[in-house]
Amino acid sequence: MSTTTTPTQVREGVLSTTTFPGLIYSVLKQKDTGVLTLTGDVAEKSVYIQNGHPVFATSNERDDRLGQIFFKAGIISLENLLGALDQSIAAKKRLGTVLVEKDLIQARDLVDGVRTQVRNIICSLFLWTRGRYRYVPGTLPSDEVITLRLGAGNIILDGIRRVESWERIWEAVGPLTAKYRTAPATTDLAKDLSLSLEEWTLLSHCEQPLALRDILKLSTLTDYEICRLFWALMTLGIVVRC
Repeated sequence: MSTTTTPTQVREGVLSTTTFPGLIYSVLKQKDTGVLTLTGDVAEKSVYIQNGHPVFATSNERDDRLGQIFFKAGIISLENLLGALDQSIAAKKRLGTVLVEKDLIQARDLVDGVRTQVRNIICSLFLWTRGRYRYVPGTLPSDEVITLRLGAGNIILDGIRRVESWERIWEAVGPLTAKYRTAPATTDLAKDLSLSLEEWTLLSHCEQPLALRDILKLSTLTDYEICRLFWALMTLGIVVRC
């Protein structure tokens, strides 16, 4: 990853195979406010961050649009979606507002839908291995942002769990002789994470340094699942390589 920092604290760089998880965590842990934008060949996605929490996200990809969330879930029909899109453009209103006004969804459905949309956009960025990023600190544009305040730790955990490339996972956690142990502040760092009982149990075995090959023998989780989990935990600073 190549990065540059200007006097205005704008961060820019090029993504590599393992860049994004570490990049977004490094931004979130600063408890800063600003916008992180990633640009690919044709796609551009932005994550809005407020005091270290992801609160909103935007994307120019059609599959990331809010209407797709309700359509794919079977909440609205194709005909109603297309009609609402036309009305949204004509009236220059947000699609969600039009859907509520037309009684196609309830207000609570809109909040849930936007939350799912934002989470999906952010998690999709964990799959990116090429492109450029730019982080610009500063006050968020209040006219664009619907503040949701998502849990930073679980966003990173969910994002890495969507990565299926074994090459990327192995690059992050290997080799078998690599030793891991829990960080001193593990309890505080992990208290809000959505981990299963089996994952918590596995984590408890790492109070003393353990080689990855030994960690893999301590759980009924697959080796693949454990390696991906430890990538996420290492990114969050919950376990450290020693």
